Amino acid sequence: MALFTVGEDTNHHVGDPHCAECPEEYPEPCRCGGLMHAAESDETDTDGNIVLVTLCDHCARSDEDEEP
Repeated sequence: MALFTVGEDTNHHVGDPHCAECPEEYPEPCRCGGLMHAAESDETDTDGNIVLVTLCDHCARSDEDEEP
């Protein structure tokens, strides 16, 4: 399987629904039919939780991108 970059991690597997590099609950289905992968960032939210960076392995959309 091909590798791609999510955040600063270039070790996510395209098309792998059980990508070992993703945090729990990821990858999840993207509306395009691809898989939304995630990686932990260096940032935390106001509650102290680590912020996740997400990226679809097919359309390159992030969870933060606006819905059309």
